[in-house]
Formats: sequence, C-alpha cells, structure tokens
Amino acid sequence: MRKGLLVLLMVSLAGKAWALVPERRRDFDERRPNEYLILPAVASLPGIGIFVGVLSSFSNIAGSGIDAAVAVAESVDETDISVRVAALRDVPLPLPGMTFDYQYGNIKLGNFQTFLPGRDSPNFTIPITAEFDFQLIRPTIRLFERRFNLTYTLSYFKGFGFDEDGNEFPFSDHNASGALFLDFTDDVVDPHVGVRLTYETTLAAPKESILGTSKNTGNIFGDDQEITVESYEVGIFIPQSEQVVWVWNNRYFQATGREESDVVISGGSPPLRGYPDGRWRDRYGVFSALEWRYTTETRVELDFILARGIVQGLQYALFYEVGQVSPTPGKLLYEDMHQSYGAGVRALFDAIVLRLDVAQSDEGTQVHLTIGQPF
Repeated sequence: MRKGLLVLLMVSLAGKAWALVPERRRDFDERRPNEYLILPAVASLPGIGIFVGVLSSFSNIAGSGIDAAVAVAESVDETDISVRVAALRDVPLPLPGMTFDYQYGNIKLGNFQTFLPGRDSPNFTIPITAEFDFQLIRPTIRLFERRFNLTYTLSYFKGFGFDEDGNEFPFSDHNASGALFLDFTDDVVDPHVGVRLTYETTLAAPKESILGTSKNTGNIFGDDQEITVESYEVGIFIPQSEQVVWVWNNRYFQATGREESDVVISGGSPPLRGYPDGRWRDRYGVFSALEWRYTTETRVELDFILARGIVQGLQYALFYEVGQVSPTPGKLLYEDMHQSYGAGVRALFDAIVLRLDVAQSDEGTQVHLTIGQPF
C-alpha cells in the first residue's frame, strides 16, 4: 500500500515538473534544408601560430536531417601545422530516435606549442611534434523532441610522436565515453528559457574496433589507462524580456585513478575564453560564466556561394567567467580563480549560429570565430 502511494506521488511530482518545461519555439527536425556557411578566416593563436583556413557548416542536407562540417587550416609561419577535419552529424539509423555522427581528421603538429599542465602552469609553452589521423563514431538516442539524449562516443587516434629522448614512435589508441544530456529549454539551437543538464564519463575502450587496433597506447596525449574522467554541466536560461536573456553556466570535472602518480593527471580544462584553449589543466576543475544576450530580429536572406539561409537575428553578448583547476578537490579548487570577460556578436540562422567573441584576461586578448553558442 505504501509503495503504491509512493509511486503515485512520484508520478504526480514528475507530471508537475514536466508541466514547467517550456514548449519548443520551433521544431529542430523541420528546419530549412540546405542552409550553409563557408567562412574563410585568418587567425593568430598565442603559443600556436598564424593560420589561414576555411570553417564551414551545412544543415539538413537535401532535407535528410543530416548535418555536416568541414574545417581546413594551415599555418603560414615556421610552426608547420595543418588541420583537416570533416564530420557528418545526425545520420539517421533504422531505430526511431537513433542517429550517429562520424568524424575524420588529419592533424599535423610541426613544432606545436602547448602549455604545461597543472594548477601552477607557467606562462610559457613547450614544443610538441606529431602527426596523426583521428576518427570518431557517436551513436545517439534522442527522444521527446531531443530533450533526452543518450550518447556513446568511440574515438581512435593513429599516428606518430616523439619520446623524451627525441625518438619517433608510432601509436594508435582508442578512447570511449558516455554522456546523458537533458534539455528542458524552448529551443535546441538558441534557448531563451529553461535548463540544460549534462553528465559525461569515460568508459572502458576496446583495443580493437572497426576503426583500428590500439598499439603503444602511452602516446603524446598521456596514458589514460585506469583513469576515469567525469564532468557535470548545468546551464540556466532566464529571459528578462523578448530580446534579453541571461545565461548562467556552471561546470565541474574530476579525474580519479592513479592518485599515486607524480605526473599531472588532467580531467579537463575550464573553457575560459580569455585564455588559449587548454591553458589550465589538472585533475579537478570548476567553471562558471554569466552571459547577457540581446537579440534583434533581422530576417535577412542570404543566397550566394559562401552562405545560404535566413539570418533570423543578430545577437550581442557580454560575458564574465571564472575558473580554476587543482590536483585536489575542496577549498584549494576555489582559491585564486582565473577570470576573463568580453563581448561578442552572433548571427542566428535557422540551425546555425555564427559566433565572434573577444575576451580579455590577465594574459592578454583572445578572439574566437566559430560556429555554435558557447553554451
């Protein structure tokens, strides 16, 4: 009897909670076909080099629901770095609500400069030389208007690196992870109201798959055996008016395993826009951002060789972020937080967001030209 009453109570509470979930402003699966952006770009990345390249995104190709992206970049200085990446997203599978993504990339790092990991990482870089191919398969189950997403990701690296004595060695390695994403917002691409929750964890990876076979897994990226990385993210979208939205994003990550190791174990990196990507890495990390977004409606249609689609609005943003990493959890993790702040502008298409952010920190200015909202 008591169990029956408890079940009824839980069903009742779940129904009330679901009633608070905002309705979708638009159906993502019914977006316009064949929208695309092709962006020639020049970028100077501190510690890495000067690049020229193309960033592109294609939405709902031929009305199939499939998206695609291609990125090509080449350094034009002595760093000798090249990036070639292509991706297919939301490829439908026979099971209802199930799709898969596939990515392929070829990365060449000739005298690539990276920051040392650790909470006390100094403000200078060290060189890494390597070349590798990268593949990724990601089947996903999406239900209830894409509000429930369950994902498995399997990735495979194959290439060569150099050991501490300068000797070249080949490597190939698998990595796997699982993620649960709950989207209780009014829109998939550009939410105005609601909450998003994400949990992700590394999983045991196979030694062999349709992508290849793992060999010499202690590679330039570090031996991740016996290490479990977990991350948690909460995004809250609070409308102030029809045009103004406040976004509060919070993240936490941790790496457990091999606690006796003297090597810095990285669980991730806080995505502080005022610092180079991956500037701060350690076993534990926190991140919090507050962003103000103001959107004006435009309804400008583009149809030429570099862009096709309707620019539904221009969005202006101001943001402030804090983050920190630490080898241990607790009080130390929240001391001497790194800070960055800045402004941005975004062009809002039906299913594509073109974003330009400029951020400042105590280590200088960073410019981000990319596709998609930061959160």
